[in-house]
Amino acid sequence: METASAPDRVLERGSVPSIRKRLRRYWVRHRTLFWTLHSLWALGIGIVVIFLARERYGFVPWVILFLVLAWASTLFFGRRLAADRGRSATAEVPELRAEVTSYVTRAIYQETLFFLLPFYWYSTVVESPNIGFTALLVGLAIFSCVDLVFDRWLRTLPLFGLVFFATVAFAAINLLLPMLMPLDPAFGTPLAAAVAVGSAIPLAMRGAIPSRRQKIGLALMTVAFLALAVGLPRLVPPVPLRLQEAVFTTGIDESSMAPADTLGPSVESTELSGAMLIVVEVFAPSNLPASVRLDWKRDDQVFRSSREIEITAHDLGFRVWDGFRPDSGLVPPGRYEVLLHTKGSRVFGVAGIDVL
Repeated sequence: METASAPDRVLERGSVPSIRKRLRRYWVRHRTLFWTLHSLWALGIGIVVIFLARERYGFVPWVILFLVLAWASTLFFGRRLAADRGRSATAEVPELRAEVTSYVTRAIYQETLFFLLPFYWYSTVVESPNIGFTALLVGLAIFSCVDLVFDRWLRTLPLFGLVFFATVAFAAINLLLPMLMPLDPAFGTPLAAAVAVGSAIPLAMRGAIPSRRQKIGLALMTVAFLALAVGLPRLVPPVPLRLQEAVFTTGIDESSMAPADTLGPSVESTELSGAMLIVVEVFAPSNLPASVRLDWKRDDQVFRSSREIEITAHDLGFRVWDGFRPDSGLVPPGRYEVLLHTKGSRVFGVAGIDVL
């Protein structure tokens, strides 16, 4: 049996790094083209996910499971790569292991964002402050498809990583909690924020030891995130509550809450018989206790608010009604809007009609 000579063994041992070097040179040369094409592909897949996610509440628990797996794997590999983080964090082209780990994490969080968009849109009112949070989700979803820039920001900017990971985790948990337990969104939102921030901090750092400046920045960002969720809940749509249907009418059967008629987008004041009522149907994918209030506006001025009504929303819908009966006996002309609120002045529905 022949054995390899010493020079042959040296050649064999040296061939492995040579192949790795050639592969890396090939990857570096074509990396920009690959990630550019992948960005377009990811955006297209995200749009498909938006359409597939509509009314698919049953998939929400699976989304949370995938996020947990992504969190654990990212934390594990992040610690293993912490030794060469200083080099890969600043390098234009990171090490292959770091790039693969980052890609898997981005893909899961990216598709999660696109999946969540329809559910938040259902509970968003464009004229209310909560449009800002939905717009943030849309912006992060689109930006996450810009692979080259997005990956570099996640590697080099811990504060951006904290905002991104915390926002996605918060949006998912905030949707899931009321579906798992009879928890009013007013209480579920602060709890979701605390869990999201706690899970996002280790991901943002990826096993590295933060500098003093980074620690201060992370602490301030954490406080700001929690303060917004707890102190300004109206900025977040009260998912999964949503307005299913709203009907303006001249009368109602109080036993069944069925409207006597349906008024069109505009109506003559003389046809209202001195009263205008509205029946709204509130939807949730499971039994969900909530407190709702209806605010009436005429020409953008609030002139009436109903009492707080305790309901249990469910998938068959829960009807709430309120009416406006002016003392003069005649409903004044104008543009009327009724805003549907839950606790914390969180708007999740609006209906309008023109009285001529």
